[in-house]
Amino acid sequence: MNTFVSMLRWEARQLLRSGAAWALCGALLMAAGLAGWAGARKLERQRAEMAAAPAHYDEQMRGLGRRFAPTGEAGYVAYYTFFPTQRHLAPLAAFSVGLRDLVPAVVWVRLLGIEGQLYEADLGNPAVLALGNFDLAFVFAALAPLVLLALSHDALTRERESGRLALLLAQSGSPAVLLAARVGLRFTVVALTCCVAWLAGCLALSVPLDAAALGWLGVGLANLLAWAGVAALVAASCRSVAGSLAVAVGGWVVTVVLLPALLNLGVAACYPVEEGLALTVKQRQESHSAWDRPRAETMSKFFVANPDWSGTPAVTGRFAWRWYYAMHEVADRSVAAEATAYQTNLLHRQTWHTRLAWLAPAAYTQLAMDRRAGSDLDAHLAYLNQVRTFHQELRAYFYPLCFAERSLTPAEYADFPRFRPSPVPPADPVSPLPLLALAAVSGVLACRAARRLTIA
Repeated sequence: MNTFVSMLRWEARQLLRSGAAWALCGALLMAAGLAGWAGARKLERQRAEMAAAPAHYDEQMRGLGRRFAPTGEAGYVAYYTFFPTQRHLAPLAAFSVGLRDLVPAVVWVRLLGIEGQLYEADLGNPAVLALGNFDLAFVFAALAPLVLLALSHDALTRERESGRLALLLAQSGSPAVLLAARVGLRFTVVALTCCVAWLAGCLALSVPLDAAALGWLGVGLANLLAWAGVAALVAASCRSVAGSLAVAVGGWVVTVVLLPALLNLGVAACYPVEEGLALTVKQRQESHSAWDRPRAETMSKFFVANPDWSGTPAVTGRFAWRWYYAMHEVADRSVAAEATAYQTNLLHRQTWHTRLAWLAPAAYTQLAMDRRAGSDLDAHLAYLNQVRTFHQELRAYFYPLCFAERSLTPAEYADFPRFRPSPVPPADPVSPLPLLALAAVSGVLACRAARRLTIA
């Protein structure tokens, strides 16, 4: 034990004198600061957009009050009214941007078909992506392991290449002990750097130091521990500094860049998903084609799901607001199967991506961090379902008015339903156990490789 402690002290002194270690850790802190600033800017823009929504809504309603004064048909008022809905922002959203870069923070909906409105801002399938956002999660998942590899890949190869390995082994007694001391110390330094960046981010962005934030940090440290095992295995298995550097950098590129992309392609091929805009097009085609069909046909389809309105008078003219909104609801139901399949396949993608992402620790870490920050696919789909629920509230409010052909005064606009964002029920967290298992397996293999090195 005394030998091991003495070795740690000597290695610590050597590491403190290393300009490369200071430079790399300093660069990591700078990257973390820049990533935290970028994430905070994105979060501020989204919060500003959400904060401005009520004022825009009130201005809209004042304009409608002037347009439809003293009264206006309920159908007209509902047609021109856009209702803002906004997603709940968790405190950790600045750390893990996730899908928030791809989907809007505020979605404005009308009484028209909801499936034709949800995906208007969809830039692509909101599937789990490879590392694509420069945020604090990216720094923890990808850049911190790269710094650790740069510091640890030559833990044994440099001494072996220079011929000093035999002397060091005579002092330490075991190559495994020497390897554990060197890699463990470098892991501790990089982990402390990450902890400093995390704590500074929590203080600067007012993130509470609760179980969610600590769990987020724990995932990042588990990922770093897995890479420490990989670094030890590289250092024990390679014979030269150039070889260990090539293996370390190549392994990082494969697991951080190539494997996540291949996993996305493979899972997407197994669970094909249409673009969200395709659902919008189908829903609108169905609603537009209803203009050329008999009104009674549309109303009969509407009454199947709304039997309470089946006793209303038939639509005899070319247009009636009750027929118009019934037409949009029927169009929604015509694509209900596609909308369900869309969400189901996206969730299947997420499930399989989570199961396979342990092959790529960085992607797995990103998934786990996004889940804890509420910026993953599950949170996005839960928000869309909240919007659907709110749209049902709008229908329940306006249908009686439209079917009764009532008119509204501007004073009644204050009674319109309002969307209230609520926290998404937390999904099961992505466990860091695969990362810890990878750390254990790679550590055992590194010890075995070190023993073979001694025999050689």
